[in-house]
Amino acid sequence: MYNFFCKSVLSMINNIILRFYKSAKIIKSFQSMNKKKLFLLCLMSIFISGFLMAQNSQAPFKVVIDAGHGNQDPGCIGSTLKEKDVNLTMALKIGKLISDNCPNVQVIYTRKTDVFLELYRRAQIANTNHADLFISIHCNAAEDHSANGTETFVMGLAKSEANQAVARKENAAILKEKDYKNNYDGFNPDSPESNVVFSLYSSAYLNNSIILADKVQKNLINATHLNDRGVKQAGYWVLYKVAMPSILVELGFLSNLKDEAYIAQKENQDRIAQSIYNAFIDYYATVHKGQEAGQKVSLTPGVQPVVATPAPSTTTTPGGTTATPKADAPASKNAETTSEAKTEEQKAALETPKEPEIRFKVQFLASPEKLSLTEKRFNGIYNIGRFQENNFWKYTSGNETTLDAANQVLAEVKKIYPDAFVIAFQGDKKISVKEAQQLLKK
Repeated sequence: MYNFFCKSVLSMINNIILRFYKSAKIIKSFQSMNKKKLFLLCLMSIFISGFLMAQNSQAPFKVVIDAGHGNQDPGCIGSTLKEKDVNLTMALKIGKLISDNCPNVQVIYTRKTDVFLELYRRAQIANTNHADLFISIHCNAAEDHSANGTETFVMGLAKSEANQAVARKENAAILKEKDYKNNYDGFNPDSPESNVVFSLYSSAYLNNSIILADKVQKNLINATHLNDRGVKQAGYWVLYKVAMPSILVELGFLSNLKDEAYIAQKENQDRIAQSIYNAFIDYYATVHKGQEAGQKVSLTPGVQPVVATPAPSTTTTPGGTTATPKADAPASKNAETTSEAKTEEQKAALETPKEPEIRFKVQFLASPEKLSLTEKRFNGIYNIGRFQENNFWKYTSGNETTLDAANQVLAEVKKIYPDAFVIAFQGDKKISVKEAQQLLKK
C-alpha cells in the first residue's frame, strides 16, 4: 500500500512537470516563480524514485523448500525410514540454515508438518509468492536393492528409461488426489502418452536450474559417502509448473541398506543439509555476479554407520504361536551367529577399500582455454564436466555407469556436437573404453 502511494505521488509530480514544460505560455508568464517550483518538484521526483529503487533492491530473494510427499503419501519406504519423514527433516534443516545465515533471503516451505499436499499446490505456492528458486527434496527407491547414490534433476524430457522411472514414481503422488484428472488436465503419470505434455516445457529457467543442480550435486558428493549419479533431466510435474529455476534432489536410495543407514544418522543429515546450503550460496554468487547471500558454513563431521541386518522373518503356526525359520538356527556350537559378530563383520566390510568406480562420459569439446560451464555454447548439454589433459581443457557430458547409458547421452550430444565420442574413467584416471568394459566384466 505504501509503495502504491509513493508511486501515485511520483506519477502526479511527473504529470505536473510535463504540463509545465508543454505549456510555453505558463512557463513564460511565471518564469521567475516557476523555476523554484520546478526545481523543488524535480528534487521530490528524484528523491521518491531513488527511495522506490532502494525499496525494490532490498526486496528479499525468495527460496521455496519443498519436502516431497506427506501424510497418507509416504513416498519410498525403507527398512526403518519413510521418505516423507526424511524429506521434511531435511527441508527444515536446509531452510533453517538459509534463514539463520542469509538476512536478505526469505524461505518459504510448501509444508512444515506431516500433511498431504497436492503437486499442483506446491507449484502454486512458489508461483503465488513470486519465488526466485524452487528446491524439492526427495529420496529414491528401486527394485534392484544394489542401486544407490544421490542424483539431482532438472526439468526436461527424460533421456533414459531409468530417469523416466524415477519421474513416474514422484509424479504418482497425483493419483492419491481426489480430483486429479481435473487438477492436471487429464494427465496420468502411468501413461507414456501423457508425458508428451512435457515437450511443451519452456526452457527459460533451464540454464540457472542446471547451474544450481550442478553445484548441489558436486557439494553433496564432495561432502558425503553417497555415490554420484549425476545431474539429469526428467519430466516432473512440480518442476514443469513452477515459473522459476528449480531442481529436485534425490538424496539416496531408501531401498539400499547402506544409503538408508547413512541417511538415518543425524550427523549425516546435518552434513547433507549444509552441503545443499553451501551450494545455494555458490549459486547466488554466480547468478548475482559475486554478491553474497550469506556466509558458507563448516561441515559437521559425518559418520559411516554400520548397516543393520534385517530381522529374520517369522511365520505364524496354526496354533497361533510365532516361529522363526529353522534356517536361522546355528549350524554348530562353534558358529559365530551373535549380533555382535555380525556387526563387526559388516563394519569391516564397510571399511574395506573399494576399487575406483568405472564411469563413462561423452567428450564433445577440447579447448586451450578454461571455459565457464555456463557459456551459451553449452546450452542443451547437461551434466557438464571438464578435465585437463595435454595442455587442453576437455569438456564432457554425462557420468554413466554403463556404456549403453553413455551411448544414449552420445546420441543427444551429437545433435549439437557431431564429433562427440565416449570416453571412460576409473576414479580420476582416464582409461580406454575397452579397458573399462573388461574391468566391468571382472
